[in-house]
Amino acid sequence: MVLAAGAGTRMRSAIHKVLHPVAGRAMVWHVLAAVAGAGVAPARTVVVIGDQAESVEAAIRADWPGAGHAFALQAERLGTGHATLVARPLVAPDAATVVVAYGDTPLLQASTVARLVASHEAAQARVTLVTGDMADPSGYGRIVRDASGQVAGIVEERDASAAERAIREVNSGFCAFDASWMWDVLAIVPAAANGEVYLTALAGIAAREGTGGVATLRLDDVFETVGVNSRAQLAEAEAALRRRVVDRWLAAGVTFEDPATAYVGPEVVIGTDTVIGPNVHLRGGTRVGSGCIVGPGAILEGAIIGDGATVLASFVRGATVPPGAMIGPFAVIGPGAGM
Repeated sequence: MVLAAGAGTRMRSAIHKVLHPVAGRAMVWHVLAAVAGAGVAPARTVVVIGDQAESVEAAIRADWPGAGHAFALQAERLGTGHATLVARPLVAPDAATVVVAYGDTPLLQASTVARLVASHEAAQARVTLVTGDMADPSGYGRIVRDASGQVAGIVEERDASAAERAIREVNSGFCAFDASWMWDVLAIVPAAANGEVYLTALAGIAAREGTGGVATLRLDDVFETVGVNSRAQLAEAEAALRRRVVDRWLAAGVTFEDPATAYVGPEVVIGTDTVIGPNVHLRGGTRVGSGCIVGPGAILEGAIIGDGATVLASFVRGATVPPGAMIGPFAVIGPGAGM
């Protein structure tokens, strides 16, 4: 289940928050890609939509044609627990586990989704929370543990004591539930003072039910699972994701002359021994062969570059460059062109 109903007012934008691009793709695209790539074969992925529902649904359907995502409309936004209940009719009746993710977490990785599911099943817990330590946990719910180290609950910062605010372990929001237990509890859990029902309340309930009620998956870098709520955080996510993509290709045998100025989309493929120069943009489904030179200043969008080709300071969009060819500088090759 991917929650994407909120308006995201802190973005100060006419564009829905989850549709803001990170590394050339909408934030929610990255979340759905992590779910799809986790290898856990979900029976169904339900996206809860609300604000700008039509545009969000249309964007997801366009990006994932034939994926079979289901969409639940949360017409009145009354908290994460309420959003989950809205989606219930679209969840398979025999589902044993419900994983809840958020559409504004573009750094979420498939490996983390897989680890959460495995941890939850191994612990046989009612609730499994993804947590992590932050040097500055301001604004996040804190994980409160008892003397034995078991989770006692989650306290939001606005409700936390001075001692609780000093806790560095935070709740990311990404979590997994025993489905039948969750539905039963959500049906009776009281709303908060503002009338909203929050999933975080379920952690305290599960903890009070006894040992093993709440398990945690503690990440070394919890930043990958926390939401983007402002333009500043959007820029941080962009930089982090670009660096992650570049690091992956460095490890695969690609040279970047200036990694900080390389913009490589998540779907791009690059062959070994290729050299990427400064200020290069590789976007969309671009495929670059082995032993190529790309840059500086080249922009490739949906391009196919053959082995050993060179593209310098040029714009290639939707075209195929044959092996060994030399393009540029200052060439423009348009969609469908071949050489």
